[in-house]
Amino acid sequence: MTVLDDFTKGDSLLNPWMDEWKKQGKKILGYFCTYIPEEIIHAADILPVRIRAKGCTDTPMGDAYLSPTTCSFTRCCLEMANRKQFDFLDGIISCNSCDQIRRLYDNIRYKTPFSNQYFLSVPSNVNDITIDFFKYELNKFKNYLEKTFNVDITEEKLKNSIELHNKSRTLLKELYLLRKKKNPPITGTDIMNILLSGVSMPKNQFNELLTTQLKEIEGKEGISDDKSRIMLVGSMLDDPEYVKIIEDLGGLIVNDAVCIGTKYFWEIVDENLDPLDALANRYLSRVSCPRMAGEQSKRVDFVLNLIKEFNVDGVIFQRMKFCPFWWAEIFVLRDELKKQGVPFLDLEREYVLSGAGAMKTRVQGFMEVLEGK
Repeated sequence: MTVLDDFTKGDSLLNPWMDEWKKQGKKILGYFCTYIPEEIIHAADILPVRIRAKGCTDTPMGDAYLSPTTCSFTRCCLEMANRKQFDFLDGIISCNSCDQIRRLYDNIRYKTPFSNQYFLSVPSNVNDITIDFFKYELNKFKNYLEKTFNVDITEEKLKNSIELHNKSRTLLKELYLLRKKKNPPITGTDIMNILLSGVSMPKNQFNELLTTQLKEIEGKEGISDDKSRIMLVGSMLDDPEYVKIIEDLGGLIVNDAVCIGTKYFWEIVDENLDPLDALANRYLSRVSCPRMAGEQSKRVDFVLNLIKEFNVDGVIFQRMKFCPFWWAEIFVLRDELKKQGVPFLDLEREYVLSGAGAMKTRVQGFMEVLEGK
């Protein structure tokens, strides 16, 4: 068994690492957004896990309470909370990532058996005042964890946690930079499995596995250069099968700008600052999501720079149906890509992979366009 085989375990709702953590009598907290600092949760000796809705097939409760015109991710999450499929979690941390997540928080609180939730208020722009406010909110969050779980989150624990998470970020970036090669040594599907493991297992174990993985692919013969080099951009994507469909049709994902990809790890936290100052600065100033106001030009520049650095042939913009933030984002990004002469495919999708046939048809057509360049 290879390390990559180990990483496929991350594509499950309750994976073996989480199960082992629970058997030790330790707590697990689920969180919804990359604006929620894992470091504070980890410093409380609690495992932070990115919430997914793996296994959701229908959403009757989500349709009723959130409406069918709400993104299918939030409807699936409400459905699973109501069916007690999140009961392995000892709490859920939400934030104002978008209005739909805010309403999901309310509905889980009032309409499901799940009881322990916390709401973190995250500013939607970046300046000295909002960074100070976010530090205040992070301190409140720290106090909540200490009181609720009877733990003591010291400055030393926070610093150690920041150092550990920075190590993960550095390793992931090292892995991504290998994909600049003409013949990258790893597929986008394998990368997705690694990312899913990274947000659902203890960070020290993840770092050990990823270090071993990097050693395994050093000098490894790369993937054939007859594949089109694709960059994925867009909303919450946590399904390796979605990536595999693209790669089976002749594409090779060489980079991304998605929630659990570069937006999750690209920048490190300053280890020389006060821990809460450092976390407030890093989480607000990182490569932003469309929820952040006044940052659109920076987001576009980030995508354009990665296209150039990774020699991208085309961009696939995958966006969740009924996601207003990413629906608006597409217009500016599309215009900029046209100016740069970068081929672009807009794929609207549901959270649960459906309509695979139609998706394959459109992706296949896009690959033919790229091959004809």
